[in-house]
Amino acid sequence: SLGCADAVASLIRFNEHFDMPQNVSSYYTGRHKQLEQLKATLSVGLKPKHQGHQKRFVIYGLGGSGKTQFCCKFAQDNREHFWGVFWVDGSSYANIKHSYARIARIGGVEANESAAKAWLSSLQQPWLLLIDNADDPEMDVVRCLPAGERGVILITTRNPTSKQYGTEGSRFFHFDQLETEEASDLLLAAAVCPRPWGVSTRQYADRIAQILGYLPLALIHAGKAILDQLCSLTDYPEYYERTWNRIRRARSTWTLSRAREANDYGDASSNLNVYSSYEMIYVGLKSRSDERSRDALDLLKMFSFFYWENIEYDLIKAAATNPRQEREETQARREQTIQHQQPLSSLLSGPRARTWAWIAGSYQWIATMADRRTRPSTTLPDLLRDEDDQPFDDDRLRSALSLLVRLGMVTLHEENNSYWMHPMVHTWVRQRPETSTAEQALWCQAAATALAQSICFHAPRGSTAQDARHKRQIYPHVEHVRKCQAEVEARFVENQRRGRRPWHQTTYLYLLPPQQGLRRPHQAVEVAKFSLVYLQCGQYAQAEELQHQVKEYIFARSGPESEHGITIARLLSKTYALQTRNNEARALQYRVLDAATRFYGPDHPLTLQIMDDLGATCLAGSRLQEAYRLHQEVISKLSELDGFGPQHEATCTAVQNLAHVEHRYLEHEKAFELQSRAYEGLRRILGPTHPRALEAQDNLASSYGFLGEAHLPLALQMSEEVLQIRTQSLGREHPLTLQSTLTVAKIQTAMNWFAEAEQLFLEGLPVAERNLGPNHLGTLAARTWLGHLYWRQERHSEAQAIWIDVISKQRYEQSRRAEGEHTDRIQAMWFLLHSYEDQGRVDDALQ
Repeated sequence: SLGCADAVASLIRFNEHFDMPQNVSSYYTGRHKQLEQLKATLSVGLKPKHQGHQKRFVIYGLGGSGKTQFCCKFAQDNREHFWGVFWVDGSSYANIKHSYARIARIGGVEANESAAKAWLSSLQQPWLLLIDNADDPEMDVVRCLPAGERGVILITTRNPTSKQYGTEGSRFFHFDQLETEEASDLLLAAAVCPRPWGVSTRQYADRIAQILGYLPLALIHAGKAILDQLCSLTDYPEYYERTWNRIRRARSTWTLSRAREANDYGDASSNLNVYSSYEMIYVGLKSRSDERSRDALDLLKMFSFFYWENIEYDLIKAAATNPRQEREETQARREQTIQHQQPLSSLLSGPRARTWAWIAGSYQWIATMADRRTRPSTTLPDLLRDEDDQPFDDDRLRSALSLLVRLGMVTLHEENNSYWMHPMVHTWVRQRPETSTAEQALWCQAAATALAQSICFHAPRGSTAQDARHKRQIYPHVEHVRKCQAEVEARFVENQRRGRRPWHQTTYLYLLPPQQGLRRPHQAVEVAKFSLVYLQCGQYAQAEELQHQVKEYIFARSGPESEHGITIARLLSKTYALQTRNNEARALQYRVLDAATRFYGPDHPLTLQIMDDLGATCLAGSRLQEAYRLHQEVISKLSELDGFGPQHEATCTAVQNLAHVEHRYLEHEKAFELQSRAYEGLRRILGPTHPRALEAQDNLASSYGFLGEAHLPLALQMSEEVLQIRTQSLGREHPLTLQSTLTVAKIQTAMNWFAEAEQLFLEGLPVAERNLGPNHLGTLAARTWLGHLYWRQERHSEAQAIWIDVISKQRYEQSRRAEGEHTDRIQAMWFLLHSYEDQGRVDDALQ
């Protein structure tokens, strides 16, 4: 029975989350004494007691000395003593933010650094956090850490001054090299030399270990070179010497700036010992003439311009297969556009008549832009082509990847089928001394092209959630490739200034993102797609900056009255609206509507959908009559349009927008009828869990709340269902989840569930203020309704304090009407007036 009890206990795992930067190697060797010492120092596994301070320990040493593997081994050995095990890439502030965003998603909070740190600090269960590669001497490591007294934190660094951040025991370990026997064991295990290892085998291994400075990473790659028969255990020293000589010759032309980019913080010679070990593998791969080796080398070069972690197989495959799918969808949309296009005769008449030459030129530009944006780029590796005469070969891609894994140049994480490069391998492949700036430009563009081709302008129906996830996943890759593009262009400019630019560099200049304006169609497409990634990740300012670049490029070539001019301006206006800059959004949308009316015609479906966007923006800017007129016109015309009709998705969306206007006019029964119609239509067309169907359900729940107490239980059930789905799919801190939280809290208030409603308000408001800002209309609305909750409880002073602050005019500056008012402000003032009346404060009410 005791055995059974032990078996059952072993199935009850304490650890819920385990995320580390590397898998522990099957031939991990050495540092066992330090593993036990660290466990004792941190009191891991002992009876839990109150932790009075945050526990930190630092592991510093040379690059390639095994710091990260040691921490991963410690985490793996002790995972059942920690509820959560997490890690942060500490190599730059940008990577720190990305890593914390990943942790935030695990915690179900908004995907940003502040939310993740707050979540970790609030956890009651024990957790372990690794800050990896915090090497930059200019970086404030303390800024990387969550606040508070909870948690155990390990820090790996090449910067010896960072050892000051340790708090427990000796505070730090210094890793430089393995012991001789440990080093030999690691080399022989990596080379898969048959056991038992005899005396002569040991002697050869000891000699190689000595040459490589007993550094673990160098020993592993030397073992891989031997395993791949690039050399043998006996002739490795000669092979190593030839490789070193080649590096020395090439390094004479390696500028100081390139060395700095490779992060040689004072230990360059030691790093080159490590680099030489996988330079052997690189050169061996390059010397082969078979297709598999060529493909593997091409992927390796391209990967070096991605971010080094989490290169998902689906991303690589999508880069190859998406263009064909986009071509087909573009053709279908073009046919629909032509079907509803106004006659050319109407384009040639009126106050701004167009010539035949202008019309022909405009359509030629559209065709060129659309064709180029969906054709596989010639800068992509050959194995990522998907043409009629050369279809994409999934087996060929997997074969090349498996070779890179076998050679140890990348590692496979099977849980999400992604590939990772060690940061030093990642740097060396990108910054090899023999690599020219022109070649860097080529492979940097290959990486950018692959990322851009993996992004869909329009998510395929039924794949909305998958598309959103993909954009969030590739955010760090987009950030890294754009950083590399800027560095390569800066080097081109510097070479040109010094008169050192070789003739062939001009071939690659067109590939680079310009410092002042876009140059070519492929750059406009790439930048536009990258802006969608920033939008998905809530980086609205970056998205706006990129969309401005694309807008200027397209307007300069085809003008605002063109297919792509209208598309980019419409996208930019929505980015303004997401930042609740509704007046700017409205002004731009009127210009877009005018352009669409002239280009497509007043009754074209795209023109009508732009009109619907404008109506929603007018409502957000408190222009009710304007919004009502626009939505009515859209519904009327779409309902009669061939291929659309009253049950079409676009028509249902317009009906829902009109319902919002009716609510503002306090016509709640009309609003409910419209919202019910929109909900049924969107749910039927898109499915019950589609984001737009969920939005309709949330709005319908709010509508029920205005129809009387009998409808409140159903309203609460519907709103709680949306909240649950959004929390699971988007996280607790996503703006849409916060919107659902507000809906539930308002309904609970109406049902007199005051304690439950107040808890939701007090949990959500700090998040809204932190993530959206104190003057975002959603934040102000939530505060207004919290005041309403306090008023219902006769907590007048608390309610009035909120409303007096909320009605400050400057809070509505970016969404107010011309006379300076906004309906949300008027509603808060109305609540405040009634509160004063309830207290008999007539003079205050009259003011």
